[in-house]
Amino acid sequence: MKRYSFLLACLALLGSAGKGFAQNEVDVLRYSRTDFGGTARTMGFGGANVALGGDATSIHSNPAGLGLFRRSEITVSAGINFNEINSEVYGTSAMNSRNNLNIPSFTAVFSNRKADEDEGDWRGGSFGVSFNRINNFNRNLFYQGTAPEMGMRLGEYAAQRANAVGLTSNSIQELAFETYLIDEDDLGYFSPNLSVTNPFQETIQSSGAQNQWDFSYGASYRDKIFVGASLGLTTLRYKHIRRYSETNPASDISDLTLRDELLTEGSGINLKVGAIFRPSDALRLGFSFQTPTWHTLNDRYSTSLAVNFTQEPDAGASLNQYWDTDLGEYEYSLTTPLRANGGAAVFFGKNGFITADVEYVDYSNGKLNANDYAFPNENMTTRNTYQSALNYRLGGEARLDVFRLRAGYALYGDPFRDSEINQAKTFLTGGIGLRQENYFIDAAIVFSKYNSVYSPYSNAEINDPNSEYYNLTTPVVTSKNENTNFLVTFGWNF
Repeated sequence: MKRYSFLLACLALLGSAGKGFAQNEVDVLRYSRTDFGGTARTMGFGGANVALGGDATSIHSNPAGLGLFRRSEITVSAGINFNEINSEVYGTSAMNSRNNLNIPSFTAVFSNRKADEDEGDWRGGSFGVSFNRINNFNRNLFYQGTAPEMGMRLGEYAAQRANAVGLTSNSIQELAFETYLIDEDDLGYFSPNLSVTNPFQETIQSSGAQNQWDFSYGASYRDKIFVGASLGLTTLRYKHIRRYSETNPASDISDLTLRDELLTEGSGINLKVGAIFRPSDALRLGFSFQTPTWHTLNDRYSTSLAVNFTQEPDAGASLNQYWDTDLGEYEYSLTTPLRANGGAAVFFGKNGFITADVEYVDYSNGKLNANDYAFPNENMTTRNTYQSALNYRLGGEARLDVFRLRAGYALYGDPFRDSEINQAKTFLTGGIGLRQENYFIDAAIVFSKYNSVYSPYSNAEINDPNSEYYNLTTPVVTSKNENTNFLVTFGWNF
């Protein structure tokens, strides 16, 4: 398996809790690969709103769309999310799911439009405020399997780490040594009394969300050219609890459990500009550009290892061994990539429209930094692991008197440069709506799916063919992720 499988490894097992729980390229991708969001109307036609305008989602996608508003508007959305992950390792499959209620969107647009008989090239403008959830971290991953005879165990991973860098403080190798999972002789560190096969399992529970507040203004020039700009303020909270366990990994050990917990909180800022050109009533062309988002993040983290023996691991030692790291905290910065969007919308009179967007984002441009560390190796790995990707969104709306029918499709490109498994994300969407003079109600369903690869530890650092660990295989978990989101938006015009 290529190196990318190791790059998705859990943070706690990357060798050391120094430099704040080992921030790396995994964090860069987690906070860079966002989904489309907005009102149920926009979600219903696949999020393709760059050229459309006139919808509250324009505040987030292309602020120039505010120039098409003729009345003020307030919207509130509510949703329920269903997430399911089917995982497989060493031929054994397992499934886990998680559901959550949420408020994914809130918007307020205040429009100041000139009367049609008033003179002037600038026909008016609108100021908008929006809150959008752009990343949902609520999911549960579970897998289990039995390692083959040549499969690496946690103890062997800790031993190779100890031989490579020593018993560094607050590291997996220190935990393993203090709980007698590994030992030392004249040849170095090793994991004693290993069993032939090794049943293991892991549960990873993550929660939280990445949200963005946008403060935007858009204006209309002769109702042909629309321009806008916005200031985006992001907030994020990501909580991660991981429990990895092995049963009878050695002849004198009944079981072991590694538990780590991470809480990341922070905020960020970005700027966005956009334009929409309407050459005729039937066609609109749009473009928006968002700067990189500059985040300041804070990690709080801890790791513990419990090893239960069937006989004393050492004279006078307890059968139940436990060791944990110091509680840690680390502040650092993360810059996620810029985004460029282009789109077109074609209208069929008052019968409806079709709209399409394409978005460019280069995930390899994400960057970590801190006051006391420049993350040179991690940033180089980010550049070598990820690539640029194109995200496509396509949708349409049919208008049937006061009713609306919508459908859409989106394809978000694979961010990995060398991937044996396609990790692109696809979306299928649909929606309905009711429009009245002073209010409207929209509902949408968004189904998405993608593949992912994960490894709890790796022997990637073993370069010596004579090493006892060189030919060991490591668990590689392949997962099929499916997510279904139901969304309802209530809106009022005034």
